[in-house]
Amino acid sequence: MRLVFLAALFLGTVVTASAQAAPPAGAMQTYDIPATAKPQTFYMLHRVLKPNEVLPMHTHRGVEITWVVRGTIRLTIGGKSRIYHAGESFLIPRGAAHSPVNAGSDEAEVAVNYILDKGAPLSDPAPAAH
Repeated sequence: MRLVFLAALFLGTVVTASAQAAPPAGAMQTYDIPATAKPQTFYMLHRVLKPNEVLPMHTHRGVEITWVVRGTIRLTIGGKSRIYHAGESFLIPRGAAHSPVNAGSDEAEVAVNYILDKGAPLSDPAPAAH
């Protein structure tokens, strides 16, 4: 009886581990987050930008990962611009000055995730270009 119980327990553990190891269905995008010696806080933000709405150039004291839920976003970072469409995502490194713009004629919806130094403000104005 004990052998049957242990075999059932083992089988249940293997089945559970197999189910947990399976990747989720659909497209998955992954980003490596650089390690830091400081404690970090994770923030999630949902935002809707009106057509042609511009967020001024700013930085973060940590990493930003944004997923475009719907619409079109033009992201300017490091003096270069790129267009992102619904279903695409991007990573903004710590301290990188950037400015997103709704480049479409309809509202753009984004899911923004930040991993910032604990206690840091959500964003800082970008230093003036020299």
